[in-house]
Amino acid sequence: MQLLLTVLLAAPVAAPLSPTPAPAAIQPQDGAREALEKELTWKLENLAERCQKAKAFRERNATYVLLLRFDPDHAKARKTLGHKKDRKSGDWVEPSRAREPKAAAEEVAAPLREERLGLLRSHVDAVLADLDGQDLPKRIQRRQEQRLLELMPDHEGLRERGGEVREGDSWVLAETVRARTVRKAHEKLRSDLKSAAPEPEAAGIEDAEQTWGVTFAKAVATPAVRIVSAVSDGEANQTARLAHATYAYLDALLGTTDPLQQGTLYLFEGPAATAAFCNAYPGLEPGQRKLFGGLLCSYLDHEHANSSSKKREERLDGAVRMSIARHLAWKTGTWSKHGWIAEGLGIYVTHQMCGTRLIYTVRESEGSSSKGGTKVEDRMKRKDADWLALARTTLQGKNPPKLAFTLGRDVNTLTRGDVLVANALAAYLIEGCEEGTALRVLKRIGREDVSSAKALEEELGLDPPALERRLIRWLEELGK
Repeated sequence: MQLLLTVLLAAPVAAPLSPTPAPAAIQPQDGAREALEKELTWKLENLAERCQKAKAFRERNATYVLLLRFDPDHAKARKTLGHKKDRKSGDWVEPSRAREPKAAAEEVAAPLREERLGLLRSHVDAVLADLDGQDLPKRIQRRQEQRLLELMPDHEGLRERGGEVREGDSWVLAETVRARTVRKAHEKLRSDLKSAAPEPEAAGIEDAEQTWGVTFAKAVATPAVRIVSAVSDGEANQTARLAHATYAYLDALLGTTDPLQQGTLYLFEGPAATAAFCNAYPGLEPGQRKLFGGLLCSYLDHEHANSSSKKREERLDGAVRMSIARHLAWKTGTWSKHGWIAEGLGIYVTHQMCGTRLIYTVRESEGSSSKGGTKVEDRMKRKDADWLALARTTLQGKNPPKLAFTLGRDVNTLTRGDVLVANALAAYLIEGCEEGTALRVLKRIGREDVSSAKALEEELGLDPPALERRLIRWLEELGK
């Protein structure tokens, strides 16, 4: 069965040095930074000369490779390394078969090597001090630190500033360590909230509601949700308790404390009843009546939604998704035009609350799998599927979805690959990032009308390509 868009809201709510010179570690921002680089260049020139005199040719070449990162046109370094300029392009070209320079005795080479590393460390530390003295946005600070880390991968301070922690002899993301702990805590939290959800009490059915094309038999309510039902009493009570627990769970996940007034969810089943209900429900535009009449569940307005699939499992999924949509709309201002939020965070929380992962997009047949073999969208449908593992293989496969594009798509233009990436990003924000990060990102998107890419970059310090790389690394570390 094809599933369509559910949420429509109408109001705001020591690695070796490469022989190929890389770009300079940072672009000079002020006189102090430029002076630091000039000083380092001068010291490296002197060190290279002393390496030459000591016949420590490997250390000399390594010193020149480092020097070229700060002075790419240094003539002596280029000549010594055998580089030549292309007459047409003007680019430096390395020799196709570079000779391995003769190594000096270790007692000669070791002090020179240590001196070079010491010069680099002193430079990195001085640049970090300069950066700390400026009031830079997080994204710019992160970029500068990453460039320094490319120069000195073993710098512990840079690793720690970049959000890494030691595990034995390896560095792993702090988000990975945090997620392992958070997952266990969230599992217990969900169990406690479901157990603590109040028993629904009988509630009245308004006279007008009985004229909306469906014969409702019962209404029950908790402080968070009112259920007006044409299905069994047991299902109505189960849905009320689960929706109530979902509101509480989202409050805990995001750290929200804003009150949310009780909303109403209509439960019934079948396409005929759905069409009749949407034709009679007041205040809808003709286009909305037509669209909603073909959906399994719909966000009708700020106070009302319906879930009306023929299957009980799908009705429960829809009820939870509508609860999530309403919570996010009211407490963060986000709504369905942000497809990665509606599907990514929606599916992430729904799966945790009721074990289902229905995909509410028009393009059911689309995916990001390569040709041949089992398609990603087929594997996604399995109840025991590991969506985070699928996201990792999809991002690392042929023609992977680009996070920058995923963040800009609305619900009905998301591919199956986009849905996997969105779900993984939601997990990363909730499980991996520090408490309060996800809420800040969502509020910036919803309340301030900032693009998803910009909000994530400013809060995390990572532009979409950098965030995509970090997300892949996080998924890899979790999978080990």
